[in-house]
Amino acid sequence: MKELLFIVYFFPPMGGSGVQRPLKYVKYLNKFGWKPIILVPEPGRYHRFDKHLAEELEQLIREDKVVVYRVPGGTPLHWGTSKKQWNPTPLIARFLRQLSQFFLLPDNKKGWIPHGLAKVHEIMDTHDIKAIYATAPPYSNLMLASEIKKMYELPVIYDFRDDWLESHLIRYPIFLHRYWMRHLENKTLKVADMIIAINKPIKEAIEARHPLVPNYRIQPHGYDPEDFDDIPASETNKQAVKFLYSGTFYDQSGPETFLRAIRAFFNRHSEWESRVELHFQGSTHDSYEDLLSDLSLHQQCYFHGYVNHLDAVRSMQKADVLWLNNNHKQKSHTITLSKTYEYMASGKPILALIPEGDTMNILQQYGRSFIAKPDSIEEAYAAIEKLMKAISEDSLPEVSHAFVKQFDREKIAQDLALELDALTQNS
Repeated sequence: MKELLFIVYFFPPMGGSGVQRPLKYVKYLNKFGWKPIILVPEPGRYHRFDKHLAEELEQLIREDKVVVYRVPGGTPLHWGTSKKQWNPTPLIARFLRQLSQFFLLPDNKKGWIPHGLAKVHEIMDTHDIKAIYATAPPYSNLMLASEIKKMYELPVIYDFRDDWLESHLIRYPIFLHRYWMRHLENKTLKVADMIIAINKPIKEAIEARHPLVPNYRIQPHGYDPEDFDDIPASETNKQAVKFLYSGTFYDQSGPETFLRAIRAFFNRHSEWESRVELHFQGSTHDSYEDLLSDLSLHQQCYFHGYVNHLDAVRSMQKADVLWLNNNHKQKSHTITLSKTYEYMASGKPILALIPEGDTMNILQQYGRSFIAKPDSIEEAYAAIEKLMKAISEDSLPEVSHAFVKQFDREKIAQDLALELDALTQNS
């Protein structure tokens, strides 16, 4: 069994979409000859912790499929605590993000780099590491990996869930911040042996800036079939239709278009108003109280807050319609919402208010999708009307199951293992 130094920041007991990709890689790599040796900071303050994902990791540790080394985080989020749930208000969160982007580059996680470097000597003395994998964001992970590569001359793979320099989440305060970020990116990526991106737009953007990196690959997000094994899928209900949105909203991308469109649908099809439920898991209603009151939708809306990952999947399978929303204003075409793959694995109809880009291309191939522009109430209304008509007439489009199966997390882990094999074939 070859050993892989696996550098990650978002990891159980943390929850959320950024945790699932690395955890599922870790879960399945053993099947294909690779044992991950995890280097990760203590979790510190974070807005969600997931009991189910933590138990999944603990099981892997008990089965000796992974070894985990935790180090001090060295960031403001770790001062005075090793683990604490913290949910700042949107206003405070926005202020802290702006403050971080002004003073801390590449990100506010950079404080863990020296602690990771201090631990790596022990790891290398204990394990026969053959390669290094680091996932971003945070981009501090990649900087740590580049320093380790210089010390030990091991092949390194960088995995990008978002772009770096052109990230849709970064707004540079002044041109000097962008200049320095480009310098950090150039310095870090020049040592890469392979770069993996979750979609084509991110791959092409990074490749255009760094054409000398020898290998580029796309490995998408996915779904874990074991999360669905013992959960019977329900049939779409024609009498009482439950819509579900799973996850949180980007700051600039709330549910307003959808809510106004569903209100317009109820106004014209009043027979549905008492038969439709709108469920939100991962989001709270606080930011939308006034909107819900203006649209008289309080009776239809149910906000469940954050739920652990397994319960989130159960809710997807019990819903009648799953809806996606991406109205982010900056580089939205580069965003691939990770929940898309679990939505498709459920086999449910998907209402998607999304721009042109990777997610739209995927859903068009899925088959059972109803797509509208994210800022058009008229298009959203038309998509809802078409969807509800298909439900009432039992005429929903067929799901392309063969297309969905390619996003099995085990298969994606196998693809990574094959890439690692190729990089280390002479070692």
